[in-house]
Amino acid sequence: MLRLIGEHVKTARHEANMTQECLAELVGVHWQTISYIENGKFPCPITTFARITQALEISANQLLAGLPEPDQKHTEKIKKALARKRKSPLFKSG
Repeated sequence: MLRLIGEHVKTARHEANMTQECLAELVGVHWQTISYIENGKFPCPITTFARITQALEISANQLLAGLPEPDQKHTEKIKKALARKRKSPLFKSG
């Protein structure tokens, strides 16, 4: 997941004719942070992700394109388990 997002960031940066240093300056991070993001080695905070989209003038959806869909069976199993947990009393009166 991080690698795919990083590839999108790198492609968008190249299309914007920016260096890692330039993007880093606009985003407010060290150039090495941009390198780590582009190589899928750093899960950046959402604020950094938002600043990257602004600096590259690209939508977040474009950077997230191609991510695998969540496992629906697993998601439903967790939702059902949590719904049962919410319905059961935490403390018994007595």
